[in-house]
Amino acid sequence: MSSSMQFLATLLVLGAAAAGARGSDGSQAGPAEPKPWTILIYGAADNNADGPIFEWLGDVRRAVADDPALNVVLFVDRSTGFFVAKEPGGEEFTGGRLYLIHEKTAQRLDGGAEFPEMKLDRECEPDSADPATLRKFLRFGKAHHPAQHVALIIYSHASGISMCPDVESGRDMGIAELTEATEEQDGVEVAALELCNMGGIEIAYQWRPGNGGFSTNVLVAIPNAGPPLDWERIFGRIHAPGSAAAKGRANCVDPKTMEARDFGRIAVEEGGAGRLAALANHPHPSPELLARVARESVAAYDLNAVEAVKKAVDELAVALWRTNAKEPFCALRGSKTTGFMMNYVGDNLDGERPFVNLYDLLRRAAECKELDETVHAKAKTAMAATEAVMIGSFGMSGYAGFEAGKNGVFIVFPRGDTPRPATLGGQTRAWGSFRWYSPEPAKEGKTVNGNLAWCRDGAIAGDGKVENWFELLDAWFDVDDGAAGGLNGWRW
Repeated sequence: MSSSMQFLATLLVLGAAAAGARGSDGSQAGPAEPKPWTILIYGAADNNADGPIFEWLGDVRRAVADDPALNVVLFVDRSTGFFVAKEPGGEEFTGGRLYLIHEKTAQRLDGGAEFPEMKLDRECEPDSADPATLRKFLRFGKAHHPAQHVALIIYSHASGISMCPDVESGRDMGIAELTEATEEQDGVEVAALELCNMGGIEIAYQWRPGNGGFSTNVLVAIPNAGPPLDWERIFGRIHAPGSAAAKGRANCVDPKTMEARDFGRIAVEEGGAGRLAALANHPHPSPELLARVARESVAAYDLNAVEAVKKAVDELAVALWRTNAKEPFCALRGSKTTGFMMNYVGDNLDGERPFVNLYDLLRRAAECKELDETVHAKAKTAMAATEAVMIGSFGMSGYAGFEAGKNGVFIVFPRGDTPRPATLGGQTRAWGSFRWYSPEPAKEGKTVNGNLAWCRDGAIAGDGKVENWFELLDAWFDVDDGAAGGLNGWRW
């Protein structure tokens, strides 16, 4: 039996177990004493992540090894038709459940007042793309498994535009939707995203502390599309002194003294080391494997410092507009067709993802002789602010000139008005397909994207001025929006 099947079997066998500590009358007892860390895992697997998530969880389970300083709480929403397993007892579920995870056992939990539809004696079908579901899980985990520090790990799929697709509901979760559906109390100290293409400065700014909704002090993200980080190595570093799992390890960090930045640093160190080790242990890597691995990266960001990046990039945008620098600045961006390659991540929105390595873009602007000295100065300020956000980063060989601790966060910078086949209302410009990159809500089917704080903050629609990065792009690329371009209104 595979490790993933064994794990799922354990879940099913213990499915009728009581939720947490229970009184003699079957009622939910009060929360236990706070541990140093609670790890909340949001398994939005109502898609083809159903199956792979259990193999990944097996790695986490082995590494945590019932450390007395850690709680590991799982929400998992499964799908139909992707992964079937009927283990002893013959029980198979395709909806959502809660579990307290141990190395070799898993205890099914009742959702209590925070997650009332999660009952031990019935099944439910949550919408894991609904941010309200994640909000319930955050409140449940904090209430019943208290800790001095809380980390959230989200396991699912993402595009850098939206995340956590749910096959049953037919929708995704928008980045700003999570902010809108939550309150400050729903924040965590660390958010680690097992999601592709989420290492964006706009995402980091959206979830910064003090935004009024969901926030995190430290964000761990994968800027590209790639396999999960090496969580067996990551959690293998986090153990209480004297615990069985810490024996023989010289580089363990005590959860009692581990801060959020330490968690982010370890995730980058071990995530990168795991990728290198996997490649080194592969006897005969194919050219395809080498090409794919070469494009992988990992980063951790201090979101307490991200507002300075927003301010600096917006000031750069104003300087670029005032000096009529569109042509030389867009040339710095490069494209796949020119052979002038910047550190792109991912592959395909109009032929290439619009995600450009921010630090590399700023460095090129600071050094470009065709740009004004004012632009040079603003670019250098933004470089310093970006470096202050980076707790750590790792990039494989495909990112030429990658500098750890500087590169590893992207900014949205599309090709703009470059002609392409008409797809939206007869338009033939790339900017027309970026309605998700907006200061206003943009509903696409059942998913609500847009409404990004990065695009909205500091901008005033229709005042004839460029005040932030979004307005610069809109002014340059929204060529159909009146004589003054996008300055006459956003039209989103």
